[in-house]
Amino acid sequence: MLCQSQRLWGILMMLLIICAGSAGAAQTIVTHYEEDFSIFPNPEQGFYEYTDLNKLPVDIGRLREQGRTLIWGRINLEAYRNTATLPEALLHQTYQGFGIARDQGMKVIVRAAYGSKGPGGDYRSFEDPSVDIIKGHLRQLEPVFAVNADVIALFEAGFVGPWGEWHSTSIARDYDQGRDMLLSILRHTPSDRMVVVRYPYLKQRIFALRSGGYATVNAGNAYSQLPVARVGHHNDCFLSSKDDVGTYNRGGSTREQETAYLAAETLYTVYGGETCRLDSLNDCERAKEELALLHGTYLNKAYHPEVLNKWKAQGCFDEIKRRMGARLVLQQSCITETVPVGESMLVELSLENRGFASLYNPRKVQIVMRHQDLGTQLVHDTIIDPRLWKPGQRIVIQEVVELAQDMSTGSYTVHLNMPDPYPSLQGDPRYSLRCANIGVWDAHTGYNTLVDGVTVSHKQSQ
Repeated sequence: MLCQSQRLWGILMMLLIICAGSAGAAQTIVTHYEEDFSIFPNPEQGFYEYTDLNKLPVDIGRLREQGRTLIWGRINLEAYRNTATLPEALLHQTYQGFGIARDQGMKVIVRAAYGSKGPGGDYRSFEDPSVDIIKGHLRQLEPVFAVNADVIALFEAGFVGPWGEWHSTSIARDYDQGRDMLLSILRHTPSDRMVVVRYPYLKQRIFALRSGGYATVNAGNAYSQLPVARVGHHNDCFLSSKDDVGTYNRGGSTREQETAYLAAETLYTVYGGETCRLDSLNDCERAKEELALLHGTYLNKAYHPEVLNKWKAQGCFDEIKRRMGARLVLQQSCITETVPVGESMLVELSLENRGFASLYNPRKVQIVMRHQDLGTQLVHDTIIDPRLWKPGQRIVIQEVVELAQDMSTGSYTVHLNMPDPYPSLQGDPRYSLRCANIGVWDAHTGYNTLVDGVTVSHKQSQ
């Protein structure tokens, strides 16, 4: 199969030859890639490990060997329900937890909570701290979140309700108070990170319009800093009953209506959660269909064990593990074979996202040329936003890579690199995105190898 845009490719080649005054036709190297069906870790997605962020094991990175890169980091504020100011020791421990995550190559799903039991000894009698206390704690945590945004995958809204799940309390029941609290959480968390809420109806009510209906995320406002675009969804009783144990049917809509709403939203936001009990709904085929419909990115690896064991017994556990989040499969590339210094290399690359979801956090897309003998590199930054690579879509990348006049001649390897955009993580291959192809991943650099043997030559005399 030739490159998708072969005619455009030929026109670009002719223009570059004419502009450079070179003779002859530039040749391309066409490469086809084989899909890798193995399970491997990729940042910000997959099954997560439940942990206490303030007591994070210093060797938490061992989980990467099991294919996990996410930890669910609880910030336990139960002891400070009636304390206006959080102690410095707690803030320092939280900061240290993020530091351990960074050192160990992990990212954190953050949720703060004030416990789960009230005076009656159960969650039904639980009440939230005062609004002033919660907001004061948010203000104190804000700088800790800000300096550690690089290793924060997302926030579960938290702070309200038992377990931080936004039910049973006055704030959770009063949508005006809930709106005020969620907007406060958004203000005090990094603007490039999403905050997910527990119930579809909660987001609908919080973003209700005076004219009727509610604001939604769409292609026009996705990935902006607008509050509605930053709010995603989590379901802590995924496929566990007719209404997922109160997740749905809160506002009179049917499950089908609410999942249709979620499917449209989660095309542009993050979605995850956990299972909570056995039900015929969470049989394998339905589970895969629902994760594809709702664009599942993360799930609890430990709960509910009976559901997870059923997925293993029915044979879909590995597929779910493999497809959670984005899974990018290279298909073909066409790359200029010989390029004189000072001229341009053309790269056309096709790939497909075969995961359940798209990426939800910003990420760089680079074409890297690495000299095979000298190790010197040319890094070409594209303006591509890979969050737009939606599940099931075939993506075509076309880039013109300009070579400097003083670039070393010789043989080069061309790579696709998708590093984390934060400078603190850009050089760490554990935070780069790996394509699901055999023989392309370089674990030392975090690069996906496209082709060997591109030659950079001396410029021909006119």
